[in-house]
Amino acid sequence: MATAKWATPSTRSSNILSTVANSLANGSESSVVTYDNSSNRDLYALLTLKLGSITPSTGGSVSLRVTINDGTDTSDKVGGDVYVLPLTSGASAKVNVVRVLLPPFSLRLSLANNSGVTLASSGNELYVRPWNEESV
Repeated sequence: MATAKWATPSTRSSNILSTVANSLANGSESSVVTYDNSSNRDLYALLTLKLGSITPSTGGSVSLRVTINDGTDTSDKVGGDVYVLPLTSGASAKVNVVRVLLPPFSLRLSLANNSGVTLASSGNELYVRPWNEESV
């Protein structure tokens, strides 16, 4: 009988966020960035969001929205999976890591700023580290 185990995770991607979250105003949502999973068809991923130094309001957060493209049409920036990432208080860079289920399509990711302050003008990054299962 085969045993299902985690396969060795792939290498972390380069920063796919680029500059779209730089100086993102509180209450705003960024433009989308793309992560294409249609060829690799990985099952899971860790999304690592790194924000440049900010001092968020108490209870501040950012939301990561994941929508997909079915090969023909792309969902509007409504719906999809939304991951609310709370931010620690105090002046510092922030890091959040979230596990997501990956569909076998091209993903569109955007960031909504609910931190209470404008995001830093640099140092904002988003990385994808996909992985699968294997039978041994």
